[in-house]
Amino acid sequence: MRPGKIICIGWNYRSHLAETNATLPEEPIVFLKPSSCLIGDGDEIVITDGTGAVHHEVELALVFGRTVKNIPKDEALSCVSHVAVFNDVTARDIQTAARSKGNPWCIAKGMDTFGPMSPPVPIDSVGNIRDLDLELSVNGVVRQRGNTSMMIFPVDELIAYVSRFMTIEEGDIMATGTPEGIGPLVKGDTVTASINGIGTLTNKVV
Repeated sequence: MRPGKIICIGWNYRSHLAETNATLPEEPIVFLKPSSCLIGDGDEIVITDGTGAVHHEVELALVFGRTVKNIPKDEALSCVSHVAVFNDVTARDIQTAARSKGNPWCIAKGMDTFGPMSPPVPIDSVGNIRDLDLELSVNGVVRQRGNTSMMIFPVDELIAYVSRFMTIEEGDIMATGTPEGIGPLVKGDTVTASINGIGTLTNKVV
């Protein structure tokens, strides 16, 4: 069963702001990916003909165990049942062109297979969610390293903020932003993303 929506947070690590020439946000930057983009560990990321630069973005994903609206920050994590490793695959050239015109990024973020996610694990089995190491490698070469302590908006703040404006439903997913080191993926690559205590996600690009 697919989630109703995948809520994504943009520019939530200062190091990522610098490499994308973005401005420090005063509030979380929120966008959506369609659930049809989801694939699992071992599935293939498909770059369709005519798509230009495609980039990887390792992220911590939250899976919601109950429906909430206007949940306060100090209760926010109580609605998260599971966590996972997420790769917010992005058609960067399409996103950049859309940004330059002030248009949304739906196509750049929402193509089929552009949402690889590891099998979710119970949040209770994970240590401090604010101190988790993220890493991503392509063909065995590490490209991204970060820690959730480096988030501009911690996960409890993100949940409280988003739930002010939209109901977060049971089964929904929230991808919480990526650290620096985003880079290109090309056909034939193997990309592996991991978060300590949560798992590893490996996908081949075709």
